[in-house]
Amino acid sequence: MEMDFKNKNYLITGVTSGIGNALTKNLLNSGAIVFGIGRDAAKIDDLLTGYPRQFVFLEADLSKEIDIEKNILDFIDNSGKFDGVVNCAGKEETLPITMYNQQKLKDIFNVNFNSPFEIIRILSKKKFSNNGASFILLASVMGGLGQPGKTAYCASKSALLGLVRAAALELASRSIRVNAISPGVVDTPMTQNLFNQISEGKKENIIAMHPLGIGKIEDIIPLILFLLSENSRWVTGQDMVIDGGYSIQ
Repeated sequence: MEMDFKNKNYLITGVTSGIGNALTKNLLNSGAIVFGIGRDAAKIDDLLTGYPRQFVFLEADLSKEIDIEKNILDFIDNSGKFDGVVNCAGKEETLPITMYNQQKLKDIFNVNFNSPFEIIRILSKKKFSNNGASFILLASVMGGLGQPGKTAYCASKSALLGLVRAAALELASRSIRVNAISPGVVDTPMTQNLFNQISEGKKENIIAMHPLGIGKIEDIIPLILFLLSENSRWVTGQDMVIDGGYSIQ
């Protein structure tokens, strides 16, 4: 079945890098209109200049508490209600539990859980989203599995899965689907930043934990597009694991 995104409205976070950036380009090239949120406008000059009528950008740091509702209202006034949301923004952190304090914990939860919760809270209102919309949260295979040094990261991603299940039931009356995608390690700028901070041996161990090797951005995009499309009209409340075999060992 074909996927039709032309003239539909989507909110995407994390548009300045990695999966969020690739997804945004795919949707824009398909004729969609995108409200993007990211931290650094300088990284997306190609989007800002190449799609002036299709792409609206909000520069924001999701580790801080921000009020995005006014910006969303302005977008809706110009383009109409949203047909989908994809939360791609995320913060990865490897830190012993004894090194955490309340501020560090708050920062990672603001990015990985609080901001997607707030976006769904707002966009689940009838005046902001169309019936039959699709909400997708990028979680992580670590949301269901433990990993030393990743207590806060695992906890924040696990919290997303609880949000997905409850919100899917609550919003089903409007035929809104709510799903999570839980990737393993994917070759993104965030992953490369991690690899630059660890030894070559630890890097090879991480890669070896994935029987099919670590993923590529293009391995994730088709699943997101499927969940955004009408082809997934009977899929909700699910955690779609795509991890190169990491979790089956």
